Order: sequence, then C-alpha cells, then structure tokens
Amino acid sequence: MKTEIQRALITGGSRGIGFHITKKLTENGIDVCIAGRDGTSLREAKGQLLQNPLSAQVHTIQIDLEQTDAPQQLIREAGEKLGGLDLLVNNAGICLNRSLEETSLKEWDRIMHINARAPYFLCQHALPWLRDSSVPTIIQIASVVGHNGYESQSAYAASKHALLGFTKSLAKEVQHEGIRVYTLSPGGVATEMIGAARPDLDDSALIDPTEISDLVWYILTHRGNAMIDNLMIRRAAKTAWS
Repeated sequence: MKTEIQRALITGGSRGIGFHITKKLTENGIDVCIAGRDGTSLREAKGQLLQNPLSAQVHTIQIDLEQTDAPQQLIREAGEKLGGLDLLVNNAGICLNRSLEETSLKEWDRIMHINARAPYFLCQHALPWLRDSSVPTIIQIASVVGHNGYESQSAYAASKHALLGFTKSLAKEVQHEGIRVYTLSPGGVATEMIGAARPDLDDSALIDPTEISDLVWYILTHRGNAMIDNLMIRRAAKTAWS
C-alpha cells in the first residue's frame, strides 16, 4: 500500500531506528530531511540511502537539539528544503543508565532537553506547516520505560513519561484539525544506544529496527477510520501483557 505523505522530517535519522524509518520512507518515494548532531554520520547515512536508485530526495541538517533555539530553526530549514511538511518523526533521544542518587543536574537537564523539551517545541513549530498538508502526521518514538519505569533509568523514564504526557494532550488539541499524532513505545531495539545502556541484554533477543520501521509504514499506509494512538512493542522473550 502507498501513502499520500510526500515530505518528512526525521530527527536522529542517521542511525538506529531513525535511519531505518528514513530508509523505509525514501524507498517508497517520500522526500526526507534527516537531522542529527554528527555531520559525518549524516553524510554517511545520506550516501547509503542514495545508493538505492529508487530513493527519493534526502536532505540533511546538522543541529544540536539540546540548544534552546534548535527546534524552531530545524522546522524552518526542513520545511524550506522540502517545500512543506507532511510528517514529523521525533526519534532523536539519549539514554542514561544511572541510579537516581548518582544522576547529576547536568545529566538530568541534558536528557530532559533532548528527549522531552525538543520534541515539545518541534511539534509546536511544526503545526503551522502541518496545517498546510492534506495528511498531517506526527510520530513520537517513546519507550516502554515511559510506561513501566526501570531500575537505574529514572531520568530516562521521566523524559519518556514527559513525552507521552504532552503527546496525549497534543493529540486532543489538534484532533479536530485532522492532525494525527501517534506514539510507538518499543522495548529493547538492536541499536547503539541500547548496547551502551544495557550491555547485559542478549543481542539475538532484541527487536530488529526494521520491525519498527515496518510498523511506522503500516501506520502511514492505513489512514482510515481506525486510529492507533500508541503501539506498545515488547521483545518476544518478555512476559506477555507485563
């Protein structure tokens, strides 16, 4: 199935889940803009994506989402490069595997700025662009940690709870305008971030990031009367309904 979406911005789109979402979109004819902090990673990701002769356009923006003015700047630049915006994927995020007592104020501020504040204001500045789209869509990449809370991940859990909380309110605020807002809350996905945060996990039991991109594509190609607010995605080895 196809989607009417033609222009997408993906934060953290040069690696991990974000890269696989971007790959899925470009393979299906959607022009994308990927944003990230590392210019080298962005160039390498763009090169990989454009190796596919069927790939749509790929734009890159190097930006640090911890900076206060980054959301407004990113949305403006992405909208101008793409000629509009149909889809915002807030994927960029950082993790911290540290006990509450050991977490510093600097670490707390950084994780909240990137995981919660940046998506909040990216959504705010994206709304005027999305209102000009016939299929306005926002997808937030959350985490099961935002629902359950895990030991030694209190700051990360707080940031993902914040992301989920404001998204619930946002979805209600813009529902009457036809702007669809989704969250995906995956468990352990085989990315560099989970490897650094949870080296104890067996790689073979982790979720493949392509499984997440497939779910994103399902959402985008099924814009009917059935609406999915949040998808909870657990590792198959985890206890069902836990």
